[in-house]
Amino acid sequence: MVSDLTRRPIGVSLLGSTGSIGTSALRVFARHPERFVPVALTANGRIDALAEQVATWKPAYVGVVSGEPPVGSGWHRGPACLVEAATHPDAQVVLNAVVGAAGLHATLAALRAGRKVALANKETLVVAGEVVMATARAGGGDVVPVDSEHSAILQCLAGRRPDEVRRLIITASGGPFRTWPTARISDATVEDALNHPTWRMGSKITIDSATLANKALEVIEAHHLFGVPYDRIEVVVHPQSIVHSFVEFIDGSVVAQLGVPSMELPILYALTHPERIEDSGVPRYDPVAAGSLHFEPVRRDAFPTLTLGIDAGRAGGAAPAVFNAANEEAVAAFLEGTLTFGQIPERIAGALEALADRPGRTLEELLEADAEARRHVQSRLSC
Repeated sequence: MVSDLTRRPIGVSLLGSTGSIGTSALRVFARHPERFVPVALTANGRIDALAEQVATWKPAYVGVVSGEPPVGSGWHRGPACLVEAATHPDAQVVLNAVVGAAGLHATLAALRAGRKVALANKETLVVAGEVVMATARAGGGDVVPVDSEHSAILQCLAGRRPDEVRRLIITASGGPFRTWPTARISDATVEDALNHPTWRMGSKITIDSATLANKALEVIEAHHLFGVPYDRIEVVVHPQSIVHSFVEFIDGSVVAQLGVPSMELPILYALTHPERIEDSGVPRYDPVAAGSLHFEPVRRDAFPTLTLGIDAGRAGGAAPAVFNAANEEAVAAFLEGTLTFGQIPERIAGALEALADRPGRTLEELLEADAEARRHVQSRLSC
């Protein structure tokens, strides 16, 4: 049977087109113009970059969340443009690369409309994982991860049942402070934290990599995506970023997914899953050139944000939403120079202590917890 991928182009709504994931996705589209057509592009506020993309791709829908669109452009403006793009009638796939909890409503809208969501917005599942997965089941939509770690797990599982899985092992590069003494880390500058040794990403996710908050978010996301309990999800440091995750099965077999560190491969796989197409554009993995692969335990005393996030996931309810919101606000303050690096976990811990036991049974309760956590961190920036 001829694959549907070879018959007609796939219409894609790309949310967050000017960020690191968005621009990587557009490179994938450029490599396969006969297969992928961006029917909608949205950006937060990088007007000039978005205008260049629009001139190249000529999408049917363009939206900008903040900032003023060019006069007479016909662009849509405001947060609602994310939902409008996610439900565009010509889109079969929504690639959600929005940073932070702002991507939640667009994911839910796409899933209610029965769309496939290629999800790079991990905060969506952290804030409201149970709601999101229930919405996917009810609306006939599908959630396919774009994160390299979760894409790796998806490929290793290859349709196996959750009860066949003993452990998920998520790898972490260790970030820029992997070898720093614990006492020195708290005084790290913004420049230090943005100097990631392996990946080139947006500023927020790069800071999350430096604190290891991103691994906490990924553990929570993996729990919801694959139905594996928290006590069977582990994190290990792997500086080379070649092995993206392992899956250990109940018979003792361990399957790993390897590849050079590039987001273009997991983006392509998310767009075509469960099938594959030729030519990802990513350099082929050369095991000889790669040399030795090293693995280390996480220094949890040096990176307390990881434990804070995983404990929030275990607690459930509103705790993950509180963790995520507090982290977003603390990272933003650090980037603005109103918070030190060492104060990021302190502010998160304070928000969790005050708000983690709030109810989180409904989307409304989760969003209220999110807002309260943001206010909690903001109110203490001068302390």
